Amino acid sequence: MFLSALTFLYLFSTLTSAASSFSETCTVPDDKQHLVRSLEKQMVDYANLLYSPDPSILIALNLAKNQDISVRRLLLQQLQDTAAKEMTSGKVALYVLALQSSCENPANVTTPEKRINLVQVLEEKTKEEIDHYNVHHAPKTTYYQLALDVLALCVVDSSEAETAARILAEAAESNHFQIGGHFSVDTAAMASLALTCVYNEIMTTKNNKLVGIIQHTLSYITKKILDEQKCNGIIGNLYSTGLAMQALSVTSEFYNVGAWSCTNTLDKMLFEVYLGAFNTPGAASQILPSLVGKTYLDIQGLVCSPEKVPTIKVQYTIIKDQGEPKFTFSITVEVPKGSVLLAVLETAQSAKPNEFSFQTEQTTWGPMVVSIHGIQADTNEKTYWQFLSGKKPLDLGVGSYKPTDNEHIVAIYSKY
Repeated sequence: MFLSALTFLYLFSTLTSAASSFSETCTVPDDKQHLVRSLEKQMVDYANLLYSPDPSILIALNLAKNQDISVRRLLLQQLQDTAAKEMTSGKVALYVLALQSSCENPANVTTPEKRINLVQVLEEKTKEEIDHYNVHHAPKTTYYQLALDVLALCVVDSSEAETAARILAEAAESNHFQIGGHFSVDTAAMASLALTCVYNEIMTTKNNKLVGIIQHTLSYITKKILDEQKCNGIIGNLYSTGLAMQALSVTSEFYNVGAWSCTNTLDKMLFEVYLGAFNTPGAASQILPSLVGKTYLDIQGLVCSPEKVPTIKVQYTIIKDQGEPKFTFSITVEVPKGSVLLAVLETAQSAKPNEFSFQTEQTTWGPMVVSIHGIQADTNEKTYWQFLSGKKPLDLGVGSYKPTDNEHIVAIYSKY
């Protein structure tokens, strides 16, 4: 099976005080919804071409409730397959958020090597950030990553979130959110989201001391973000505006009505989407949630409801019939309908890693398979892995070709 959770569809609950929605007057008008759809399509295309998974893209597509389930499933599978690799605390936090937004438990992730508790990994890495801060008055990585850590820990209800939130609030009050001598809107916005999450959690437990600290910090950070507004609606710079919109949408109690024109900022962002300004995966993933009226805090309030996802069965065979070692392995896998061939390879590898392991390299045409079952393509020997549908060579790469139900895909170690 492609994933144990193939039947999950993502439905988001009505937003509570923990994750306030954008006001009804600050939504993309019907005649500009095509710009949002085009941005989503662009991100879906990115996902099929990326050499390594980007959790930010999956988070954005999940928040937008994108209908291309096969691509979201491909990204999710890639994240699960790479969850055991060494990462910075902020990257682990993004993995946790991406898995949580996909109705998967980040505390119990199955990788090709082992099961891993990513929440525990995040808690340990956040502790390293705090220990480093206590000695050097700076986190081990960056304050942006520390803010991501706090947000992810809060979203999964980790008890470690409050300790890290205190450090983050202290850093904000000490004016440490500076990069190159300039106030970092990105860092402040992510910190606002993180502290708002903790704030809403501890309000219910009457932890008055930390409540007061976070209230004061959010008021301070929000004012600093608002001070970075430009008359054209941009906050900080073009690419920090998406996160700033998220932050300001959940901290409205800390600034006066009229201090920020959401519609002005939204109009500017839509115009920039029209101009093609968000043509990289990172930039697109930062702005999309704001365009669909969501924030990272909405991950905490999602409701997962079972619904059957259409699937197809694909037979996948790998063959090396010249030179030693010779082998033929075959497997039938199930993937969501509309999946690209790369998803078939990922699924086969997850099911039988000793037989169907593979490696890719990124090219201008997307990912190219350079190794299967430990057998590497060699330009000196003029060898490569050729993919066929039955006996017909494929004219598209593994990141673009979409197999059909009961199709037989064959990979043969060949010479040119």
